[in-house]
Amino acid sequence: MTQLSWSPQQDAALTSVATWLRDGAPGQVFRLFGYAGTGKTTLAKHFAEGLPGKVLYGAFTGKAASVMRKKGCHGASTIHSMIYRTDTDEYGRTIFRLNPDGIACEAELIIIDECSMVGPDLGRDLLSYGKPVLVLGDPAQLPPVNGAGFFTDKPNPDVLLTEIHRQALENPIIRMSIDVREGHRLEFGDHGAAKVIKRSDLDPKSVLAADIVLCGMNKTRRAFNNRIRERKGITQPGPQRGEKLVCLKNKRDKGLLNGTLWTVEKQKRSAAPWLQMVVKPEDEPDVTTKVDIKVNTAFFNGTEDDLDENELRLNEHFTFGYCLTVHKSQGSQWDDVMLFDESGVFRNDARRWLYTGLTRAAERLTIVRAV
Repeated sequence: MTQLSWSPQQDAALTSVATWLRDGAPGQVFRLFGYAGTGKTTLAKHFAEGLPGKVLYGAFTGKAASVMRKKGCHGASTIHSMIYRTDTDEYGRTIFRLNPDGIACEAELIIIDECSMVGPDLGRDLLSYGKPVLVLGDPAQLPPVNGAGFFTDKPNPDVLLTEIHRQALENPIIRMSIDVREGHRLEFGDHGAAKVIKRSDLDPKSVLAADIVLCGMNKTRRAFNNRIRERKGITQPGPQRGEKLVCLKNKRDKGLLNGTLWTVEKQKRSAAPWLQMVVKPEDEPDVTTKVDIKVNTAFFNGTEDDLDENELRLNEHFTFGYCLTVHKSQGSQWDDVMLFDESGVFRNDARRWLYTGLTRAAERLTIVRAV
C-alpha cells in the first residue's frame, strides 16, 4: 500500500470507512463527501489498496470514470457497464437488462464518484447485488437534477471532508473553487490552467478547441450549439453523422441516461417530424454498443416546449451536445472546459452554480464573463 501522510480529519475518515466495512457495512452504503481538493478520491483509492478482495470503481458517466482512471482508480467504468448486459427485443433492437452475472458480483467493495447524479432505478439496481458501496460526493455543488439524488437524499453524510490539501491549493481550478465557495468574486486574469476573460476578448477558435462549452440558460445553449455548428461548417438543420448529442431523458431499457453524450453513427430514413438515428456513447469510446433512437425534430430547432405530453412520452429526447447547461453537465468532467458565466441568473444558487460549473474541469478551465 502506498505510504501517505494524512491529516487528522483524513485519518478519521479512513478509520470510519474501515469500521463500517469491518462491521459488515451496515446500511450497505457509506457516504464520504467533501469539497473539491479535500482528497476524497485519493482517500477512497488508498483504502481500496489495503483490501484483499476486488474493488470496483464507477461513475455515472464515462467522462467521470475516465477522470477516476487518471487519478489511479484502475478499471473505473460507468455504473451501467458494471451491472447491465445488452440483449435484443422482439424487433431486433438493442436493449439493456440487469446482468445477474455482472462484474459487480465479484466485488468486495464498490466505489462510486460523482454520486449525486445516480437516480433511484440505477441506485436500486446497483444495491441489488448486496455489495458494500462507498459513494463520493460534493455538498457544494448544485442539488441534483430531477430524477437523481438516490445517494444524496439524506441530510448529512457519514463523513464530510472540509480541509483542502496543500498540494490541491496549487491547482488554480481548486483555488477558484474555494474562492467561489467562500463568496469571493473571481478576478480577470490568466492563472495558467485556469483563466477568467472578458467576452470581448474571446477567440472563437478556443470555443471549438474546448472539450465542452457550458452555460446557464437553455436559450444560450441553443444559440451556442447553432453557432458552433456553423463554425464547424455544418449547414443542415438536423444532426449529421459524427455530430455530438446529449441525452435529455432516462430510458432504462435502452441504456440512455439523462446528461450522457452520444455521437451520431448513422442516419436512418424517417418521416417528419421524426428523426431516426443510430448513436454510440461518446463517453465510452471503447464500448461498441449502438442504440436506435427516434427523436422529434422539435428538440433540434428549440420548440420542444410546444410538444404535448403524449409526444414527449413516446420517444427519445436528444439535442445537440456541443454546449450544455451546467445543470445538465453534473456528474461529468472534461479535461478542457469553457464556462460562460451566467451565474447571476440563479440568484440564491449563483455561487453553487458557478462552483459546479468550474469543477467540471479536470485540467484546463476558461471562464468567460461579460463584465
